[in-house]
Amino acid sequence: MKKLSLILCVVLSVCVLFAGCSDNSSGGISNNNAEEITVNRSEEHTFEKVEGGYEFVSAGTNYDLDATVEIPETYEGEDVVAIGEYAFADFSFLESVEIPETVTEIGKRAFKGCLVLKKVTIPDSVISIGSGCFTDCKVLKEVNFGKNVEIIEGEVFMGCISLESIVIPEKVTAIRGNCFENCSSLKSVTLHENITAIHGYAFRNCVQLENIELPSKITEIRGNTFEDCKSLKSIVIPEGVTRIAAHAFRNCSSLYDVSVPDTVTEIGSSAFRECDALRSIVIPEGAYVNERAFKDSPTSISYK
Repeated sequence: MKKLSLILCVVLSVCVLFAGCSDNSSGGISNNNAEEITVNRSEEHTFEKVEGGYEFVSAGTNYDLDATVEIPETYEGEDVVAIGEYAFADFSFLESVEIPETVTEIGKRAFKGCLVLKKVTIPDSVISIGSGCFTDCKVLKEVNFGKNVEIIEGEVFMGCISLESIVIPEKVTAIRGNCFENCSSLKSVTLHENITAIHGYAFRNCVQLENIELPSKITEIRGNTFEDCKSLKSIVIPEGVTRIAAHAFRNCSSLYDVSVPDTVTEIGSSAFRECDALRSIVIPEGAYVNERAFKDSPTSISYK
């Protein structure tokens, strides 16, 4: 009996190990359970010495009733060059923030859960915006990027349900995983030709998005990228794309027109599942089509 119990413990341990190491090829995450961090704030704003100047570490509790917070350009005679992780997280009264031209980096989840934050202007000095920076900013409607932003990490605008339009800066080369997931009011997205990758779940559940022009340099439509985009009507897959991954357009119930280039060699499982309006599609001769790619869709497939 003891031997049997030992064997069961070993098997369970191996299962947990493999579950923790599973690969997510879509480049996004499949759930919205962002890490929960309790921010311990002092009464005053706090700063920390970093390379090149100071980082704005945390907004103080004496400011948590202010609708507008102005981050200073300098601290102790040196530039404030960064906004730290969780610096304003869950700051319940913050409607707007003034970011100085000295800041080059905004840390992850810096403004997460700022429920009344309406507008953000990111100055030209900013190069990098960390993951989940504006996650669940429910009334955030306007975002103006500076021209030098190069990196917008994953989940940055996830759950920003009031965001209606976005123009991606020209130096950004990738739309990271879950970046606009659950942006249920998003209608207009402007992407430019420098973008080479759109990661998994990037636009999942953007239910108001009707059209989007994909950049010509991307080579793959990754898993779940446009899943549940129920207003999306047509899509032109750029020449050069070789793979439409699993669940890429699942439950795009208004999608009726899909242009597939000759370069596509694979269409993954449930890629166009539950696409109720998609009556026909033409794909390249010899392309591999998973048997479940068009499950629950009334689609007639022909080859070219």
